[in-house]
Amino acid sequence: MKLEAKEWIERGNYRVSKLYEFSKDCFIQLVEIKGKVGDHYHKVQTEVFVIVEGEGKMKIDGEEYEVSCGSVLLCKPGAIHSAEGNMKVLVFKYNYKENDTFWLEK
Repeated sequence: MKLEAKEWIERGNYRVSKLYEFSKDCFIQLVEIKGKVGDHYHKVQTEVFVIVEGEGKMKIDGEEYEVSCGSVLLCKPGAIHSAEGNMKVLVFKYNYKENDTFWLEK
């Protein structure tokens, strides 16, 4: 099965497309970042980020990482994270809950 972005949801400096849903709380999405995604966290969900195109910086729990194609990062619940650059990121979401994104900056 080939996973392809079909419908995009625009969110300012980034957009998302759900690629595959294993269950309501576990899915894969493609995130395309153009600029900065500000500091935020999730109380219950875990995210695994796989950079598939482009480059930039990601900050997770106070640690800043230079990322490019092939970089893989883990973001546990409660970890404040952000991203900046021009990149496409596969995001594996586990234990997803609606309204579980808390922004620290707009």
